[in-house]
Amino acid sequence: MPNLQACVLAAGKGTRMGGERPKVLFEANGKPLLEWVLSALSEAGVDDCVAVVGFGKDQVVAKLPTGVRWVEQSPQLGTGHAVRCARGAFQDQAEDIIVACGDMPLVAAKSYQRLVESRRQSGSDAVILTVAIELESHFGRVVANPSGAVERIVEYKDANPSERGCLVGNTGVYCFRPSLLWPALERISNKNVQGEYYLTDVISVLVGDGRRVTALPSEIPGEELGVNTPQDLELAARALAERA
Repeated sequence: MPNLQACVLAAGKGTRMGGERPKVLFEANGKPLLEWVLSALSEAGVDDCVAVVGFGKDQVVAKLPTGVRWVEQSPQLGTGHAVRCARGAFQDQAEDIIVACGDMPLVAAKSYQRLVESRRQSGSDAVILTVAIELESHFGRVVANPSGAVERIVEYKDANPSERGCLVGNTGVYCFRPSLLWPALERISNKNVQGEYYLTDVISVLVGDGRRVTALPSEIPGEELGVNTPQDLELAARALAERA
């Protein structure tokens, strides 16, 4: 049975990137974005990895390293739906499952490791990698109660003025207890501004069931960058070159 699993979201087209190439195959510092993510997960100790593909499926699958499996998300109905599509690929449940984004090449292996260690040491049922943000940021907000415990994540488009005033942002990277993640995904809805099934709504489900969810602040400046534009790609390439 695997000890650490990962589900990598890699189905997007990346309309703002231009062209017909799947977003995760754009290269930063000589390697596709997806390759940077998979390498970091492998270094972090992931021994069972599934990529969720969609747009340009055949191109993305051709770039997957040996041992990384894939499932197709079609149609693409949101991040929660994407992870739910991968359920059947994970026949055995590990102690932990990381959910990562294929367009975030700057998340370091040690950040994935910190998520897993935090979940195990704290006894939490889910841990969210968070980042300090500015008021005008469009990151989803990680909302806590007065005692500091995580209550929910609200996507920027769905957030009210009070929620947008929260300066803790969701990076979109998580570590879950698999036995709780899969049933929670069956209970989320698409009643939101975008009409999608948000993975973030799993947090509200878990908290509503009395489960413990914690936030883990990123320790690496800039690793929360998701590549959505050619300008983002330039920033990522520069940062990866500096690390090298």
